[in-house]
Amino acid sequence: MDPYDQFFYESIPFPETHPRHLASLGRLFGLETADPERCRLLELGCASGGDLIASAWFSPDSELLGIDLSHGQIARGRELIRRLDLKNIELRQGDILDLDQRLGRFDYIVAHGVYSWVPAPVREHILVLSRQLL
Repeated sequence: MDPYDQFFYESIPFPETHPRHLASLGRLFGLETADPERCRLLELGCASGGDLIASAWFSPDSELLGIDLSHGQIARGRELIRRLDLKNIELRQGDILDLDQRLGRFDYIVAHGVYSWVPAPVREHILVLSRQLL
């Protein structure tokens, strides 16, 4: 068993990462922002999707994608998504270093918590992905 799958990270909503909050911040800094009710959002290091699931519930016209290294976390999140019958969210298991432009373009990218504890090559790739996919 992968050590990352032995201990589950608590996956809860963070108001600071909701598209409405991100759009507000962008506008305060003079950026044109996508409609937070109809956006594409990518979360890197989503755990079981607790943050994304809340956004998916309250923004049914948005498209949300979460990626996490943990098979167990992703399985747990997928089960909750199935029980809630959410159609606008997908969770995928994967390594951030394997991600590229094939994911498509996003209006918002969140890497809450993950950036501070991954090795330098992963942090660098998160910045590359942000530049390529936003």
